[in-house]
Amino acid sequence: MRPNVWGLLNGLYPNKPPDDIPLIGVKASCLLLNTLAEVTITQRYKNNSSNPIEAIYVFPVDDEAAVNGFTAHLGQRTVRGVIREKEKAKQEYKAALDEGHGAALLETAGPGSLSVRLGNLAAGCEAEICIVYSTLCPVEDNAIVLKVPTTIKERYMPSAPLQASDAASEQPAYSSSVAYGLSLDVDIYMSGKISNVSSSTHPLSVSNDPDDGSHCQAKLGVEKVAMDGDVIIRVKHSDLHKPVVFLSSQADVDNGSAGLMLSFVPEFEEASDSSEQLEFVFLIDRSGSMGWSGNSGKSRPIDQCRDALQLFLRSLPEGCLFNIVGFGSRFEKLFSSSRLYDSTSLEEATRHVASLDSNMGGTEILAPLKSILSESSTSLLEKVFGKSGMKSSRKLFLLTDGAVGNTQQVIQTVKEHAGNTQVFTFGVGDGAASDLVNGVARAGRGESCFIRHGEAIDEKVITQLGKAMQPVLEDVAIDWGVLEVDEQSPLKINLAPVFNNTPYTVFALLSKASQHQGQVVLSGKLLGKEQRFTVDVTPWTTTRTDCRILHSLAAKQVIRGLQEAGGASKKVLDLSLRFEVASSEASFVAVEEREEREDGVLKTIKVPLSPIGPSVVTPGPMLRGRGGGGGGGVGEIWPSYASTDTCGCRRAMRAMPPCEPLALSHARYSCMCSRGPPRLALTESVFTESSVMEPKGMAESAPMVPMAKFSAPKKRKSRGQDEAPRMAFAERAAAELPAGGPTDPLQALASLQDVSGYWQLNERLAQAVQMSKDAIMTSRPSDVTIESVWSTAIAIAFLQRKCGEKRVAFSLMEKKAKMWMAKQDGMSSEKVDDLIICAWKLVKIITDV
Repeated sequence: MRPNVWGLLNGLYPNKPPDDIPLIGVKASCLLLNTLAEVTITQRYKNNSSNPIEAIYVFPVDDEAAVNGFTAHLGQRTVRGVIREKEKAKQEYKAALDEGHGAALLETAGPGSLSVRLGNLAAGCEAEICIVYSTLCPVEDNAIVLKVPTTIKERYMPSAPLQASDAASEQPAYSSSVAYGLSLDVDIYMSGKISNVSSSTHPLSVSNDPDDGSHCQAKLGVEKVAMDGDVIIRVKHSDLHKPVVFLSSQADVDNGSAGLMLSFVPEFEEASDSSEQLEFVFLIDRSGSMGWSGNSGKSRPIDQCRDALQLFLRSLPEGCLFNIVGFGSRFEKLFSSSRLYDSTSLEEATRHVASLDSNMGGTEILAPLKSILSESSTSLLEKVFGKSGMKSSRKLFLLTDGAVGNTQQVIQTVKEHAGNTQVFTFGVGDGAASDLVNGVARAGRGESCFIRHGEAIDEKVITQLGKAMQPVLEDVAIDWGVLEVDEQSPLKINLAPVFNNTPYTVFALLSKASQHQGQVVLSGKLLGKEQRFTVDVTPWTTTRTDCRILHSLAAKQVIRGLQEAGGASKKVLDLSLRFEVASSEASFVAVEEREEREDGVLKTIKVPLSPIGPSVVTPGPMLRGRGGGGGGGVGEIWPSYASTDTCGCRRAMRAMPPCEPLALSHARYSCMCSRGPPRLALTESVFTESSVMEPKGMAESAPMVPMAKFSAPKKRKSRGQDEAPRMAFAERAAAELPAGGPTDPLQALASLQDVSGYWQLNERLAQAVQMSKDAIMTSRPSDVTIESVWSTAIAIAFLQRKCGEKRVAFSLMEKKAKMWMAKQDGMSSEKVDDLIICAWKLVKIITDV
């Protein structure tokens, strides 16, 4: 019989939880070593009832996390958890409770979540549970991103039956009001000088090490925050893209074996396969929750997706095929099958994207995925081009904010079609399930990224599109040289493709007899040609290197590879027990043997989580919804207050009811969000980059001089009488502007670019670049015979001048435009660049007025 979905998803407390919830506070202490993080979560419990209780708390961790430590402080005693085969751990826990002893059990509750059971907590007593996990932090936008998840998005339960692996996941309870909060501190060590520490989600207080520029410490700018959204901290340092090798060993860990992590950024020349016909399919989540803007009050995920799709459409290469598929409780395609990218299909797609909204109910991903992946690329090419035997490559882009109950089915479906479809995924908004977003990308041999509330989506999606349009290094192999490797991840049989200029990380477990220095060679084929990258194994050392981080992460990565390859449960259990890492096959258990044993009826209380987003919807009739898809509406929004600080971080946090705070260990920190100047404020306002771009070789102070054969107004070196002609020209051009103007210059210009890459000179273009049409026409250099070449140069120059901070977002549009220009009138690439510089100078004169 199918369980009641509403009751399952909303746990025990759909409205207000009982007053005797035992969890009273949570603290997270983090150690960050470049991209390696060790996080210690301390949970404090108190039994306010008159009877012993069992507390159950299902809480989130990163799906990449290796849980390697569990300690229970019960009264005056500290009990270290031991790892056992999963069923055996449950039996020991139950036996301890039956005999009246105290016990605690830590086990995986599903992808990205853990379950703590604290049994026989005596009346009036307190307990403290410590969980330690290690994780690998991603690199996004030239920054290391540390994420500390605090709640779990409710999963949309599809109407189709679940696989055993999905159905086994334990669901948390939820309440719109919880009394506990989070405190957090981070100790940061980088291999290079730290240039920036910031958070887009919470106010931060940062303190530097006066003796070491590669070390600093950070904590939340307020004592305690609501646990209703991830804490995101970004760290930038000078050596981010240099190869780094972590190597650690210790005699009492696995008999002296060593854990190794190698991280580097491969670079190879851009190339393209002219014989390959590309097809791009955009799969867009249009469920109700995509219309929820979160407590940030910023744009809705569906609005961000619309803007991103417009840039996607203008950045596609000529001659490709494309389609757009929206899904919710049902799905609909723009075209019945992918169409040729031309002016007609682009115009139709532009109108379609403008009408997209979050009005399709729940989050049924599987059905549209199967429909897309089942289409034969060969038959499609024959239909469009009338030829047979053409080489094809499909690129699928999935944008979703959801969490679904059939994640493993979705991943398995993508994996089955990985040979002909590469999948790139985007988790949009707060709470997008990392196991879904990361797992689908891995299965589809693509890349994943997350765009949280308040973050720009356009640059990230265009970065991924650029990767999809470039060939990758395939048939990857690793030669460890003199290093003796017992296990490695990615597995030898399934090494992931390598993308250009993208961090690539490999973990290994070395035998205890192995040497600890040497060279590692990564090789592969790029368009059939052999490529080799050599990295010296020279371990980076820091005073805080902890070998358990590497051992645990290496073991976790190997375990994940084994599970994704299918089966191997015995090998997974062996690795879990050997390296003391929790998994689907092994759990931690801690038992406190008591002389005075508890008796009587044990009351079980499930600790609720704060929810994310509006209410979830169940299959069938649309109920009030939350999470993985809101049923046609966005549901209720809980009362919140806006927290604004001097560092520029604005975080709307649900008001926290008073409760006993957890003490922070670094009270000496000065908060940059509090009164008075901080000791150090590594904020975006301190370390900023100019948003105004200049063409290569041109300085802001350079005099205005005409390029060879290109005529342009001259910039005088001094103000006064010589300045009058310049000001008169600029004021006249500005005065001739059409009425009104675009609110977003990038989106305005994107909507006007032709499918071939050029911008036609008309009134709409003139308005978009804040000039008059006559001014553009009369300023055209005499040797530029094609009007659209000059208007295209003006458009590129305007983007560079006014949208420089979004260079990545329009990079493919610019590249396509330059390629079109180079085909006109026999223009060389150098002449194209010179013409754009000339246009840039004109744009600068006019827009600076």
